[in-house]
Amino acid sequence: KQRFLEALAGNIHKFHLQEQQSLARVFPVEISSEYSNLASFVGDSGGPEDSLPPTAVVAAPGAATRTAASPGGGSPGALGTQPASVLPMDGDGPLAELRRRLATLPSRPGAAAEELLEKLMDDKTSNEVEGADARSRQAFFADLRLSLFKLSESAQKDLVERFQELRIEVARLVDSMTQEISRWLDEEQASRRSGGIATPLFPKLKQLFQAVLSAPFLTTFKHLGSAEKRGKESFLLKLALCLRVVAERAAGEMGGESVLGQAAQLRKRFFHVEGYGELMEDWLQNRVKQSNEEFANRVGIVLGSSPQAVLARLRRTFRPGRWLSLDDPQVEEDLFALFLDDAFPRHVLTNEAIAKVLQRVSSYGGATCDFQIYGSIARLPPAAGSVGRAPPPQDAVEAALLQILQRLPPFPALRRVRSGRYLFGRLEVEFLLRGSTLLAKVVTPSPTEGKLAEQTTAEEFFASQGPEEFPNAAAMAVQASLRSPGDAPTTRIE
Repeated sequence: KQRFLEALAGNIHKFHLQEQQSLARVFPVEISSEYSNLASFVGDSGGPEDSLPPTAVVAAPGAATRTAASPGGGSPGALGTQPASVLPMDGDGPLAELRRRLATLPSRPGAAAEELLEKLMDDKTSNEVEGADARSRQAFFADLRLSLFKLSESAQKDLVERFQELRIEVARLVDSMTQEISRWLDEEQASRRSGGIATPLFPKLKQLFQAVLSAPFLTTFKHLGSAEKRGKESFLLKLALCLRVVAERAAGEMGGESVLGQAAQLRKRFFHVEGYGELMEDWLQNRVKQSNEEFANRVGIVLGSSPQAVLARLRRTFRPGRWLSLDDPQVEEDLFALFLDDAFPRHVLTNEAIAKVLQRVSSYGGATCDFQIYGSIARLPPAAGSVGRAPPPQDAVEAALLQILQRLPPFPALRRVRSGRYLFGRLEVEFLLRGSTLLAKVVTPSPTEGKLAEQTTAEEFFASQGPEEFPNAAAMAVQASLRSPGDAPTTRIE
């Protein structure tokens, strides 16, 4: 039991905040210092609008993040409740006394803060810090980081530059917040896959937004230096992705209004540049594009050196004939294991980029690894004999059409109007062969007056019009594959 507790204490930092808190309630272990810092104000009841420091952290597209001071002051006052000390203030040592003084500082910089700064900066305090045990140092720097907003900006800068452990504490806190936002994005993706509403996710998100908008965190973030550029950009990326989700899902949902209000404050705080306005969407699109381009490059390198390992792993996930969502967590796990690493950001890979990768993999796998892709779902070719039988085609056009339909999820039956013409949903479509290529042209509804109907390949027609006519076809195909993994129904022609 003792060895287990020691191992748990040594590895508890690997768990997310909620999991650490649950473990700490069951076993005699303390949550890690960076999460202790986060927990100290994630649960505060004070609203973020009660107090905001006078700086806004912004990011320009394609550029490193920077800070921009707001004119005319503003108060870095406390939240509705002051952040609590991370660890109990037991003992009578010099660091315990400094922690007590930090806790009693007024929320606005003033004479008391300047007097304490002199004490913190003198050599005697440095020697006391170096001579203290690890637990006391951890508690001291955690409290110092939580109280930075009570000091002037110049004092904050002096302290961060003087104490390496304080800089580490600053970076850890931001990394912890990044992980918590990432965890929320995981939960949101799971909710979206299951067709759930976003309302149950808002209470936690509201707490996270409140924590980010708190004076202690905003002050902490401002002191990330060039050495922590990766951590800063990672936080901004996760925050921007989260804010995009809120914009898509919060409107009209119960509890969405308050989250949208916080989201507006966060956009202004982190993504507004004086003279340019809010740049979040431009910056986010640029970062997502860069990430997906890097993903494609890494895929090319791996496929060039070890394609068989890629084929073997993807064949275990994509079973013949079984439709699978490209958002499935197992797909993401495979892609990271095969092509990426922990430094690559999650939640940025687009379905379009994943589909292109599967198409590239197909060129290495032959007929048994020729991925069939429709929008946001994909599968390997069904096993022989599993595809439902259809009446024989009437002509070469219909034979080519049936071959294409066998690579797609099942739609309601196409109705034959006459040779070469079929009803697909609300559309009457004419198909014709040009060499070995099957072309499609919408006949009715009539094209815009004065314009000829556009002719596309049949594959392009179904890719663009399928989601319009039958928006649930992809989701229904995935569900059908889960219920009957051995069956591969196809669209019939009547």
